[in-house]
Amino acid sequence: MASRDLFSIVTGFTLCLVFVGCREKNRDEVEIREEGSAAVPAVLPVDELIRLEVRAVSPGRKDSSIHQILEVTPVKELRREEAGEPDGGWQSETLSKVVSKRLKSLLRAGDRQVLADEFASTELRPSLLIEKQYHGGLRTLRPRGQLGAVTRHKGWAGFAAARGILLGEDPARLLKSLSIKVIDLKELKSEFSAELLMEMGIGGGGDESLRQINATWFTRWTKESPPRLSYLQVEHYEECWLGPGQRFVDISAAVLGGTEHYPAQVLRGTGDWATRLTRLGDFSLTGHHGLAVGDVNGDGLEDLYVCDGGSLPNRLYLQQKDGTVVDGSAEAGVDWLEDSRSALLVDLDNDGDEDLIVATIAMVVFLENDGRGHFSLRGGHPGARYPFSLSAADYDNDGLLDIHVCVYSAGDDAERRGFEVNAPRPFHDAGNGGRNVLLKNLGDFGFADATAAAGLDAANSRWSFAAAWEDYDRDGDPDLYVANDFGRNCLYQNEGGRFRQIADELKIEDMASGMSVAWGDYNRDGCSDIYVGNMFSAAGNRISRQKLFTLGSDPDLVGKLRRMARGNSLFAGGQGESGYGFRDVSEGSRSYLGQWAWSSGFGDLNNDGWEDLVISNGFLTGREPDDL
Repeated sequence: MASRDLFSIVTGFTLCLVFVGCREKNRDEVEIREEGSAAVPAVLPVDELIRLEVRAVSPGRKDSSIHQILEVTPVKELRREEAGEPDGGWQSETLSKVVSKRLKSLLRAGDRQVLADEFASTELRPSLLIEKQYHGGLRTLRPRGQLGAVTRHKGWAGFAAARGILLGEDPARLLKSLSIKVIDLKELKSEFSAELLMEMGIGGGGDESLRQINATWFTRWTKESPPRLSYLQVEHYEECWLGPGQRFVDISAAVLGGTEHYPAQVLRGTGDWATRLTRLGDFSLTGHHGLAVGDVNGDGLEDLYVCDGGSLPNRLYLQQKDGTVVDGSAEAGVDWLEDSRSALLVDLDNDGDEDLIVATIAMVVFLENDGRGHFSLRGGHPGARYPFSLSAADYDNDGLLDIHVCVYSAGDDAERRGFEVNAPRPFHDAGNGGRNVLLKNLGDFGFADATAAAGLDAANSRWSFAAAWEDYDRDGDPDLYVANDFGRNCLYQNEGGRFRQIADELKIEDMASGMSVAWGDYNRDGCSDIYVGNMFSAAGNRISRQKLFTLGSDPDLVGKLRRMARGNSLFAGGQGESGYGFRDVSEGSRSYLGQWAWSSGFGDLNNDGWEDLVISNGFLTGREPDDL
């Protein structure tokens, strides 16, 4: 069966024609009233979904769509890096590269030339460590009390001994991975200091156990060329141990490898596809494609629906009893070629099976499940064009799931999207993004835009990435937290089906680069906590502290920009004298160190009764020398 393509009339750039029509409207209306208020009632039409008809891509096109693309010679490198000063005049960037390189040489190869003659350090591995064991084989070791600044080691002999205690007798073999991030640099009288985040992976011992060391080092360096390390103080230290067999293993190939398209579609990254696909097929370099998990065919096994970029078909993977999957996309009727950002598998009509919602480039699409995993298109809502993410909850307690749609940017069209159309202004506190939409479920696959009627139009243009529902105040209706990319986040408190934006009141706006949000109870106190995935940038941390950056700038603005580089946020919820509130425990718990974070979530990974955090992170490294 050929892959499907929607909305060519809407986007103007898809691969085949479709028919978009209007669904007949019921003359009845649903009236939304705010109880105890004289506000004018908001009236919603019974159904705003428009009818969509799908025309399959021709077999010839389908057969060649991926395989012919793969035969195209990739675009060669457009240009080489320009010669010249790599840091653009920022001495901090030159020094940070030198410091990182010198320390790696010292730790990996034992390069004694890195040390100054007067070198001194505290213990690299504190002698008094408290061990804690977790279900599943995980062990952590942390210092007893605060680490001091007492000098324990001097000169090369002292460092060599400390290095052996930290890494083992054969560091060159045992040190599997080493990451050094310079987060602060300061010029001193005759030296300069550097604060570092250290991550070391150590393995290969007799029991094949793995050890990860996470530490913060304060260092001082001479101003020679190259600089030499004169002092090292360990400010934070922890070890995480995993015994044999107690670790995560990549089983992607074992599960997905039997599908025909696995090497051709799945194993190729965005950078590869960017050289083979064009904007004419709605392919977007930024990605942001989500997935949904659910049992679509009622066999008791969870299945997987994966969204993909324009010109690449979405995939429905049906789980088999042996844990592998088969590709059921075409047979289920859900192999769209449109750029799809998010999907949900939820029961929209209360018939006991999971229906499908897909946030495509043109609109949010609703599909009905027949109970056997075959989907029929019920229509699309055009009021949320170019959506980013979806979340579902019954906000008005009428027994039907409603849908919240995050729309990232405003004014997108088929030719230009996101920053190409409109830059966030101001960068740290933008309010010129897209309008998020609340779609009220009217039954029988009818949906209407209830955003304004429910009070969700307040602060509703903030470049939203993701949202999550939780009845944090325990009043019987779900509340909504929205993570926004450029500045303030939003918490909408649900008051009987009407929302009030109170993030500022509760001091949880978290002015950063909000990528994701998750609710949980990390400390098991019975109160809802919030974890927000943001961006962490070592370069942003160190540069925002340099005189060249702060010179002539508003200190308040500099502080806000510095906050955007700090990382993730954890807000602990609890009942106080003035009602329910939150405390920022990000730094004390060290949960802010999620790196360049995207999606995040709570989950008890080792079945010990405590919720852990899982964070997906990473980003592209640019070729431009001034790209930090």
